[in-house]
Amino acid sequence: MIFFQFVCLILSIFATLASSIGSESGSLSACSKFDFEEKVLEKLVRLEHKMEVYTEKMKLWEESVSTSLDKVVEAKIKTETFIESMRETQRQYQTRFNESLLETIEHFKLQSENKTEMYERKMNTLLESFSFKIQELSEAERKRESATQVSLDQEQNRFNASFDKIVENFQVRFNKSLQEIALNQQKVALTACHSRQSTVSSGKIVHFSDIRTNIGIIDVSSYKSTGKFVCTVAGLYHISAVMMSNTNDAVYYIYKNNSRIITTLYGQIDHYYETRTSVFVTMLNVGDEIT
Repeated sequence: MIFFQFVCLILSIFATLASSIGSESGSLSACSKFDFEEKVLEKLVRLEHKMEVYTEKMKLWEESVSTSLDKVVEAKIKTETFIESMRETQRQYQTRFNESLLETIEHFKLQSENKTEMYERKMNTLLESFSFKIQELSEAERKRESATQVSLDQEQNRFNASFDKIVENFQVRFNKSLQEIALNQQKVALTACHSRQSTVSSGKIVHFSDIRTNIGIIDVSSYKSTGKFVCTVAGLYHISAVMMSNTNDAVYYIYKNNSRIITTLYGQIDHYYETRTSVFVTMLNVGDEIT
C-alpha cells in the first residue's frame, strides 16, 4: 500500500513539473534561457530530495515490519516450548503418582500377608507343642503299664495331675494368644453423662453414671461406681470432657495415673450456667486410669 502511494506521488510530481514547464513555455519570450534552466534544475533537486526522503521511510518501514515478524515468531516458539514443558512435567507427575500408588498397595499386601503368616506360625507352634506333650505323656503311660500294680494308682494320679497341668498351661497360653489377637483388632469407645444436677465437693471425683455409648468395655459398673476409667485395651485414646457450672472461679482437672493432664478454669460466670470443654489425646496402656 505504501509503495503504491509512493508511485502515485512520483507521477503526481512529474505531472506537476510538466504542467509547470508547459505553462511557462508560453512566457519564454519574457524569460531568459538561464532563468528557465535554473527553475527546472531547482524542481529536479526538490524531486530528488523527496525521493530520498521516501526511500528512507521505506527502509525504516521494512525494518520495523521485519522486527515485528521476528518478535512474533520468537513468542510463538517460546509458547510452544512452554506448553511442551508443561506436558512433560504433567507426564512425570502422573508417572510418579502411579508408581507411588502401586508401591503403597504392594506394601500393604505384604504387611497383611506377613501378619497372617506370623499368627499361623504361633498357632502351629502351640499345636505342635501340645502334640509333643501328648506324645510324651503317652510314652510315659506306656512305660508305667509295665510297673507293678501297687504303684499303678500313684502313677495314674501323677499322670492325671501332669496332664491337667499341661492342658491348663496350654489353655492359658492359647487364651492369651487369642486375647492378643483380639486386642490388636478391638475398638473401645465410651460416652457417659452425669445423671442429674448435683454439687461436687472440692477434691472429689465426678461420677458420670449415665452410660450412653459402650463399645468394647466389659466392666462398666466399676466405672459408674468409682468414676475411674481403667484401660483394658492399650492404644491411642481421644478423651474429652464437657462440664457445666454456675460457680465463679470453679476449677476441674483431668488426671492420668494421678498425674494432672488438663486444668480447666471457669473464671467469672456471666450467665446462670456456663460450659467448659477439655480435649486431649494420649497413649494408654492396660491398667492406666483416667479420672
